[in-house]
Amino acid sequence: MKKIVFTGPESSGKTTISQAVAKKYNLPIVEEYARKYLTKLNRQYKYEDLIEIAKGQLKSEEKKSDNEIIICDTNLQVLKIWSQIKYHQCDSFILDNQDPNCFYILCSPDFKWEYDPLRENENNRYELFKKYHEDLLKNKYDFKIIKGSHEKRMKSVSDLIKKII
Repeated sequence: MKKIVFTGPESSGKTTISQAVAKKYNLPIVEEYARKYLTKLNRQYKYEDLIEIAKGQLKSEEKKSDNEIIICDTNLQVLKIWSQIKYHQCDSFILDNQDPNCFYILCSPDFKWEYDPLRENENNRYELFKKYHEDLLKNKYDFKIIKGSHEKRMKSVSDLIKKII
């Protein structure tokens, strides 16, 4: 199974582009489990919740594992960076379950911030983008950066998908 993972800081277009790509190529999509988890949470999240979110994300990916290619609207890389930024630490479960076999698409936050009650980092999106980029480079993961309009992003991703399919 090949996983194409959309990653990057908040409000960088991950969900929009991942859904558009999945629809265009009729590929299964693994939604961002954190959003589902946090929406149902009736309290402020805490460090330990990130482990539960990681388990839920992995379970969601596992459910789609019979497919040749899947699209992931984030994965545990997002949890790793989120944890390191928010809590200055990251649980070994999240670290041990990083997936080096994905193709990562790093989404640039090069457009206007869009408010969402679950988002926290309006003013440091470029700093976070840099952390994602450094992490991808450090771990020698395969990745491509996309930026610009939705149409430009779709063209970049479509060129990549055509090579994979």
